[in-house]
Amino acid sequence: MKKTLGFILKIVAAAMAVAAVACAVAAFWDQIMDLIDTVMDKLEEKRADKCFQPAEYDDYDDSIM
Repeated sequence: MKKTLGFILKIVAAAMAVAAVACAVAAFWDQIMDLIDTVMDKLEEKRADKCFQPAEYDDYDDSIM
């Protein structure tokens, strides 16, 4: 009986912990999305900076003149 009661209490505690995490995510959803947007914008900036770096021999390109 004691083992069964302990097992049930562990299940209830785990369910309450999951519910607490779900409530915290729901409460702070806008802040979480703002953080994700900020991180994604910074990653896009880094990728764009790498794509638009001048080539090593652009100074010697004769087709520009």
